[in-house]
Amino acid sequence: MFTPPRCPNRDCPRFTDPGPKFYTHNGWYQPLCRPHPVPRFRCNTCSLGFSRQTFRSDYRDHKPYLNAAVLEHLCDGLGFRKTARKVGLTRRCLELKARKHSRTAALLDDNLKERIAVCQPKGPDGVLRVHFDEFETYETRRNTRPITIAVAIESTTRLHFAAVAAPIRPRGKMTESRRAAIEREEALYGPRRNRSRAACRIALGKAATMTHEAALVQHYAGEKPTNPKIAKRVFEGRTLVHSQTPSVLPRTVKNPLFPVNHEEACLRDWMGRLRRESWLVSKKRKYLGLHLRLWSAWRNWVKPRFNRDKKTPAQIRGSAPMQLTFGDLAGWRQDWRQRSPSPFAAGWQAVGELAL
Repeated sequence: MFTPPRCPNRDCPRFTDPGPKFYTHNGWYQPLCRPHPVPRFRCNTCSLGFSRQTFRSDYRDHKPYLNAAVLEHLCDGLGFRKTARKVGLTRRCLELKARKHSRTAALLDDNLKERIAVCQPKGPDGVLRVHFDEFETYETRRNTRPITIAVAIESTTRLHFAAVAAPIRPRGKMTESRRAAIEREEALYGPRRNRSRAACRIALGKAATMTHEAALVQHYAGEKPTNPKIAKRVFEGRTLVHSQTPSVLPRTVKNPLFPVNHEEACLRDWMGRLRRESWLVSKKRKYLGLHLRLWSAWRNWVKPRFNRDKKTPAQIRGSAPMQLTFGDLAGWRQDWRQRSPSPFAAGWQAVGELAL
């Protein structure tokens, strides 16, 4: 039996201090998409009416039983059209459903990682080991609209701190047709700005925020000249050991950047829109960024680190008591930050009350 933990009205005193019996039962209703009735309640303080669905991310969803399958297919490398055919939705409905629940999964990932930053600021030996790299893709047109993706992970557990997409200027061989296409786009949208440094700062900043008490940071990155400067700025006040690896080295298991190179290969395989020479190209960068945040949430809390493992990166790090499912990623609403429901609790428990 569901028991409401608080009044969902942010302006009501019972939102932060619910107290005992702050509500009264107000009947129930039978939704067409569910086999069981949904109970209704009313707050005794602000008189707001609400139900169990008010606390769920699938509130007002059509076919909520498809949410987990949609997220699973999108994290398995399928495109939107094929996913729509498999689950029985139109492409437009699938896009809207995927965006909505990708935002919920991204908020859940942020809330849980914020809890990690409070409760577990450093590794068992007090050293933070970060692998960082960038790889390129594009939006709409390969020749005129390239994108860089900055990826920061924890070296041993493969926990994803962040994967950030940002625009960069076209480069490489310039033919007459390519120059003309770039000039046409600049006339329509203005010059394309290079946001690579900002993406690197955001990705490494997530790692610094989650591990703010780790005094020693081992940073592995490529030979890009800006990498040491950005790392020094982000991890200011800590002992930073920066290791740079030439990009010409073979990308084998002996390569110092193998962990992040492996994660980038997984990204290209499990996110169809990142594959080379693929029809599944991203039309807009913001939706690519949203898909990246969904993938990071899946990688951290649902997917085991390796096929031979039985634990997720968060479990290996000691930051999660159990492995989550796709249904958990699209379950309880997460827009209340640390007051949002925890997916690890058997009963009701807020993320901020989660014991790590």
